[in-house]
This record gives sequence, structure tokens and C-alpha cells, in this order.
Amino acid sequence: MTIIGAGLIGCALAYRLSGELGTKRDIVVIEKNNQVNAENQSSRNSGVIHSGIYYPQDIGPLKAALCLKGNRLLYGFCKRYGVPHKKTGKLMVATDKMEEEYLEDVYRIAGQNRVPDVEMIGPREISCLEPNVTGKRALYIPTAGIVEPTLLIKKLHQLAEDNGVIFLMENEVTGIGHSGSDFSITIKSRSGDEVFKTHMVVNAAGLYSDEIAGIINPSSPYIIDAIKGESAKFYCSAREDIKMSGLNVYPVPFGYYPDGEKLVAPFSEFKNLFYHGRVHKSAGVHLSPTIDMQGSDYMIGDTVTVGPAYSRPRDKEDYSSTRDAGYYHSMVKSFFPGIKPEDISLHQAGIRAKLSGFYDFVIERDPGFKNFINLTGIDSPGLTASLAIAGYTANLIL
Repeated sequence: MTIIGAGLIGCALAYRLSGELGTKRDIVVIEKNNQVNAENQSSRNSGVIHSGIYYPQDIGPLKAALCLKGNRLLYGFCKRYGVPHKKTGKLMVATDKMEEEYLEDVYRIAGQNRVPDVEMIGPREISCLEPNVTGKRALYIPTAGIVEPTLLIKKLHQLAEDNGVIFLMENEVTGIGHSGSDFSITIKSRSGDEVFKTHMVVNAAGLYSDEIAGIINPSSPYIIDAIKGESAKFYCSAREDIKMSGLNVYPVPFGYYPDGEKLVAPFSEFKNLFYHGRVHKSAGVHLSPTIDMQGSDYMIGDTVTVGPAYSRPRDKEDYSSTRDAGYYHSMVKSFFPGIKPEDISLHQAGIRAKLSGFYDFVIERDPGFKNFINLTGIDSPGLTASLAIAGYTANLIL
């Protein structure tokens, strides 16, 4: 069988199929980049391990279920294989009465999704957990955390390769044909075009999964509506009033328009726009700690990332910066008042594989080709859910 895409999802699936399930099938992973280093979605993110508090079951049943399961699996994997991670916990902070309505909805979703040990707390408890964070109320979510995403994918790749998976790097899929029960895949490499046959294909091409789906099935409904997420950073040791204890600190989730501008509206208006697909739902510009090597061990570092700030990219490779330090400052100062624009410097940008017209992950067989499985629209919480997504997909295959 063939997996297209050696990002986090492709490597997680290769690991699961080749190892834990003990499949005897030959597995080939095709990747257009020159190395498995998570250069697209898989590394250009804050490395947050989510808990499952955002995803309504009525429109996002896969995100709700696979995030919760993936959270547990990811901590277990990282502990077993020494991947740097930390269960930091998360604060989600409401700073005014309108934001409290949004917070109540997140609390409701967390309960429906059975996210463990979520607490609603007040100003005193907020201050005890993070003295430089202020708010009227907050949710404390202890199962949230962070992971070093590039080392996670490298470990998955190594384990899959040790189990016999073949990774074809610098090979771009340019054609897929179908004859009988087999597929003919055309790949372009430095040495020219080659064609090989395979019985099953899994499309895990991330940002390009819509294009791969369209090659085999021109009537495919999937269109990636790419969203750029830019981030900044600051150093929490710079001053006492911006020092942090190591938690992820988030605002309440909000709506944003396709151009990246934030919706400021009562919760009832947001909910109506969101369920009619006129705005997207965002976790908002948040503060996330990072992991650094200190001596011979990985610890919470001095750098805190601030983001993501959403904008519309020119294309799927547009990692340019469009936001300045003042924008990030304006987005976090209500709950982190000690920060100043001059504390903030630009960090990086990533592009999310947001699927137009779909809220949930899409993990399904192509209706015309039963041995062709699409994994598309795997945006957040794809990192957290990666091992659970691999298990779910494996159950479709075996």
C-alpha cells in the first residue's frame, strides 16, 4: 500500500500500520520534500497538545472524539519514546461579560466531550496559577500541554522505517491511474518520471490533499481554503510582570472572517454566523510556552510564542509576515496586561489545511474507489489527534 505525504499524519499512519498492528503489507510513503522534517503544517505550529474542549459533537464528531483519544495516546507515546513534552495545563480567560458567554459554551462542550477535570475558576485562582494573567473567570484545563513537533515526527518516521516502511523522498505525485483493483502512481523525481503499481492509496498530503483527491476523482468536493497563521514571541525573563509559570494561556474562542479579521459580537450572533459557515471558529491569539534543552534534559524554556494571527495567504507556500508587534499586543493585552509592543518580536508563519465547506476532519474512502482513502481537512487539532487518526484510518484498511 502507498501513503502520500510524510507529514505528521502520514508518518503516524505508517508507524501504526507497520508496527502496532503487525501488518505484513509492504508500505511505501511518498513525500515531495527532501527530508522528513515536518516543513509544512506539522512543524509550523505552536506544538500545543489540545484536550478536546472546542469541538461540538453535532458538527465535529471526529474532532471531538479523536482529539480526546489522541491526547491520551500522545502523552503515552512521548513518555515511551522520550519525545520532549510537558503536560502544562491551560487557562482560558474571559475578561468581560460578553466573553463569559463564550466561556460558558466551551465549558458546556468540554462536559459533553467528557474532557476530564475541567474547572471554572475566578480571579483569585487565575492569579494563583499565573500571577501576571488577569480575568473575570477562566477555565482551567489540566490535560493540555505542549510537545516538540519536529522531534515527534522524526521519532514516528524512525520507528516506521525500522519496521520496514520505505520512504521515497523528493518524489512528487503527478498522476494516479486506476485499472482493475490496482492504482498506477506517477511520481516525479530528480531522475525523471516513474510509474509503479499499488493496491491501496491513502491520501495524507495535508495542504495538497485536495489536489491529490482531485487527481483520482475530478468530481471530488474537497477544496483546501488555506489559512495562514502567523506568530510572534517574547522572553518571559525580560521582566517580572511578564514572567510565566509555564501554562498555555488562551482567550475565549472567537469567530473570524475569511480575511482573518476578528468578529466582535455577542455569543448568540457568533453562534448563528458560525453554524451557517459565515465565520470560522478560532482558539485566538494565545500564549504558549516552548521546550528547550537545559543541560541533559528538556525543560520549559524562556521563550513564549504569541499567536496565531490569521490572514489570507497568496498561495499554499506563502509564509510571509503581515502582522506587526502592535497587532499581537492588542490581542493579548486584555488578559496579559504587563506585555508591551517592544517585548514582542516576529517568529514564524504556518498554513492550515482548512477545508472549504467542512468543519470536521474528513477520513473516508473515495466513493468511486474503495481502496483510495482521503484524509483531508486535517487542521487543528490534527497534531494532538494524530495517533488516534492513524488508528481510525487503520481500522478502515485492515
